[in-house]
Amino acid sequence: MFKTKMTRSRLSDGELAALAARIQRNYNYDDRSGLLVNRKTGRAVRGRNGAKRNGVYRYMYMSFRINDQRMSIRMHIVVWAWHHGCFPTMQIDHINGVETDNRIENLREVSGSENKLNQLHDWNPNPITGLPGVLLNANMYQTKLQGKNCYFTDPFEAFMHATLCGKMYR
Repeated sequence: MFKTKMTRSRLSDGELAALAARIQRNYNYDDRSGLLVNRKTGRAVRGRNGAKRNGVYRYMYMSFRINDQRMSIRMHIVVWAWHHGCFPTMQIDHINGVETDNRIENLREVSGSENKLNQLHDWNPNPITGLPGVLLNANMYQTKLQGKNCYFTDPFEAFMHATLCGKMYR
């Protein structure tokens, strides 16, 4: 036995459907807190903490035994499966950017590129420009948006352009 993160390729569609039914059978969902509650014990499932970024835990995980293997599944995917009765086919986005807020109204199924647009960036100012995401490049201020470099003569204009076009900061 070994621990592994769940990937769609590891489980067949039938196994995913059986797991979704098992989740609905064994857990209740509290829509105010976004927590799953074990039907047997009546206690909220807290899950296991994922990796930390800047001192903040990112995602919570739940473990399931499937075919004599332990699979770790992100808690927001388990909540999605409980609520919809099936696992998502695309990525699940936390609308408010809080990766531990698993209320169903905060979750939506999106493509990978759309999920990246809603990403919250850390507020780490560039040491030269003093603004996050704004670099000084050959006397021009540069910011990167959706993989393309944009150049400006004013650093604040570059920062405003980046934030208005989708970059959001914590």
